[in-house]
Amino acid sequence: MITSNEELLIVHQITFMINEQARLADENRPVEQAACFTEDAIANYYGEEIHGREKIYNLLLPALTKWIASCHSISNVQVTVNDTESATSLSYVHAWHRVDPTGEDDYEVRGQYHDEWIRSEVGWRISKRTFLTMAATPPRPDAPSINRLA
Repeated sequence: MITSNEELLIVHQITFMINEQARLADENRPVEQAACFTEDAIANYYGEEIHGREKIYNLLLPALTKWIASCHSISNVQVTVNDTESATSLSYVHAWHRVDPTGEDDYEVRGQYHDEWIRSEVGWRISKRTFLTMAATPPRPDAPSINRLA
């Protein structure tokens, strides 16, 4: 049985990693950002599952380098601890991206990260991430959404 102190520590550690992953994206550090995932992780950012940390890195690298600046703001973090080795989380992200110096082509997206977590020998890592869009500017009608109820 997991104690309340153990659960609080796990929630803190996972919340830290969610924020760390966003910070690494903003600092254009795709190697470290990819290391937030397990070796066999699955990521689905816009409707296509990507399998493995290396493929996730290959997705992150061109995305991060095409922006001259970005800001990923994380909020509404909710962590559910399954046991001492696994957990799930839902968090909101508002990501702004500067594409060129004029700012005319800035891109923003707001959505939710639905993550599954595994405790590894180096700490908590994302084993599965699904990003669901709430809104984007310019719009992304093809992106998987949270399917908000009317």
